[in-house]
Amino acid sequence: MTDNRPKLGQMLVEAELIDELQLKSALVHQQHWRCLFGASLVKLGYVDEEALLGFLAESLNLLRVDLKWRAIPRELLDLLPEDKAREYHVIPVDREVLHGTSYLLLATCDPTHLANLDDLAFLTGCEIRPALAAEEEIRVAIDRCYGSRVEPLAPSASLPIRPPAADQDKFHKLLLLLLAKGLISRSEYDLLK
Repeated sequence: MTDNRPKLGQMLVEAELIDELQLKSALVHQQHWRCLFGASLVKLGYVDEEALLGFLAESLNLLRVDLKWRAIPRELLDLLPEDKAREYHVIPVDREVLHGTSYLLLATCDPTHLANLDDLAFLTGCEIRPALAAEEEIRVAIDRCYGSRVEPLAPSASLPIRPPAADQDKFHKLLLLLLAKGLISRSEYDLLK
């Protein structure tokens, strides 16, 4: 892919969603905190994340995907190692083969970074079609779909697995929160509840 499209910051300034001063301060913030440019804009309060995603979807003619409840088949996850999904802030959501060419639809929060898309095309062996998703949705989907590679520690025989009856309700609420945030799997929840 050739990077002949304008950068996100330039596009937002031209659309008058941010001004030059906001662009410069967001770039400094991005460099200092080593985060994505869009995340810097949102963190600094210059633009709402949904507005940013809507602008990108319309400007770049991209699909906006909701990852909250989307089931992603294992064969798609096998195309992209977890560490690369985390490094590039992407997750595969669909695959299609047309005329012998395999196209992989990847949810990303930064479709303007064409070098990343080239790297991912090489890595997966597929032509990449970017789709938009919120950064946090992508992180949660990666956690949920890939799961943790770290083996849980075996509980010690001397430590109780369940809290005393008085704390059982708090414990149950904590487990539900951990499950909702994707920090434990459904099987771990069932084991502990």
